[in-house]
Amino acid sequence: MSARMLGVESEYALVGLTRRHKAVDREQLLSEFVRLAREQAPHARGCAMGDMYLANGARFYVDCGHHPEFTTPECTNPWDIVRYVLAGEHILAGLCARLPDAIPEMGEAGLYRCNVDYSGSGSTWGCHESYLHRADPALLPPQIIPHLVSRVIYSGAGGFDPRSPSIEFALSPRAFHIQRTVSSESTVNRGIFHTKDEPLCRGGYHRLHLLCGESLCSEIASWLKVGTTALVVAMVEGGLRPGDGIELRAPLEALRTFATDTTCRAGAEMSDRRRISAIAIQRHYLALAEANLGHGSMPPWSAEVCRRWREMLDRLQADPGSLSRTLDWAIKLELYRNHARRRGCDWDSFPSWTHVVEKIVAELRNTEYNGIPVRVEFLLGPDSPIRDTIRRLGPYLRRRSLTWDGLRPFVDLRQELFEIDFKFGQLGPQGIFTALDRAGVLAHRVPGVDNIEHATSHPPAEGRARLRGEVIRRLSGKPRVRCDWQRVWDGAGRRVLDLSDPFATEERWEDATVGSSGYARILFEDLF
Repeated sequence: MSARMLGVESEYALVGLTRRHKAVDREQLLSEFVRLAREQAPHARGCAMGDMYLANGARFYVDCGHHPEFTTPECTNPWDIVRYVLAGEHILAGLCARLPDAIPEMGEAGLYRCNVDYSGSGSTWGCHESYLHRADPALLPPQIIPHLVSRVIYSGAGGFDPRSPSIEFALSPRAFHIQRTVSSESTVNRGIFHTKDEPLCRGGYHRLHLLCGESLCSEIASWLKVGTTALVVAMVEGGLRPGDGIELRAPLEALRTFATDTTCRAGAEMSDRRRISAIAIQRHYLALAEANLGHGSMPPWSAEVCRRWREMLDRLQADPGSLSRTLDWAIKLELYRNHARRRGCDWDSFPSWTHVVEKIVAELRNTEYNGIPVRVEFLLGPDSPIRDTIRRLGPYLRRRSLTWDGLRPFVDLRQELFEIDFKFGQLGPQGIFTALDRAGVLAHRVPGVDNIEHATSHPPAEGRARLRGEVIRRLSGKPRVRCDWQRVWDGAGRRVLDLSDPFATEERWEDATVGSSGYARILFEDLF
């Protein structure tokens, strides 16, 4: 059996409001957030500006998009991945709760596990995955892309198409920010498959770095996302060629198709012109994994992943609605349908209203009101700049038993749903998902994902993350200590700990000015 190493990097939206409900200066907000983290958490400073490595082996920093990011320690199984994601969120939520005391004029602060911005900014928050492997990176794209495209049926965060002027639900809203099949970019022109290959270790390893996934609330969704993908990577490494026979003609188009189909039955065209559903693609990968559980490339937990994988696909095929207490997108769909019903809006009428809104927006682009917010009453009134369009759309609405009186409630509902979607993933007790979970109405837990409090301050039991965390705990607070993924520098002791072996089990300190590598010596001189 082959050991696997996995990791997840999660970006969060941090929002602060004064007591007068004005936005707190972002630089001040982030500066105080980092200061609180340094005061409260045992850590070693990283080599980049503002980053820090924690006693549980993880990394926390403020990314280039001015948002907090938490990276799990290197883990060897999907249980630990979910555990350390939750531990990181526990740490960050605690820091966020202290912000109002740190900034006198602040009224409230919130930290959000979200994926897309509905304000029109075009922003998206990433949840990147890393998988250590020894396969030829050039072999990966055709073998894994069908999996990445189709796994959204259980790994989608749920939400709405952020590009649409209407209300269009999606299993995976981040799918609309993916613009290429294969790409080296991470902030623009993102790809289903990301070509970044920075191993951050020695030993002939490569690191598959994925950015097409989403931050999730459901434990089973998170667990399956990384567990199934790790098995696909293992099969590629083992020469099993899991993607053969299910090549997609247009993977990006297939991703959008699967990401907008709540029935999970829509088909995408394969390279041989046959059509295949997301469930069928997933069953193809599952069958190969089950047939090769004893293969040397497969991790020891493969059988349990396959069991839960099959169970999930069976439920999706029988009735996706049965997962409305389990998967993020299905929980949200049920929640939003119920909210629309309470507001007197028929969810089934949304496609018709979407058609109407898209026509209105298209016509407004040709007027002086292009890009300017206008009231519904003005558009429907005698001074409307698109009177002819409104008149032509009247018969369309009547054929669907709709009237113009329904446009205002539909537009208002859109903003309400976007706000609910944002608050769904808020960290801490104010979050909607947290409230539903606390009320006992959800069924998303994975047995074995436990000891979250312990994981906030202790590293995993295996791999270099254990050594990193233990050393940081000992050296935290001492002067002249620095860290990155592969090393810990002890400036006072003029020594460096080599962690370039990802599966290291013993501390191997070297004289930082004599015995260590040239790169480590140069960094030591630069740092100290």
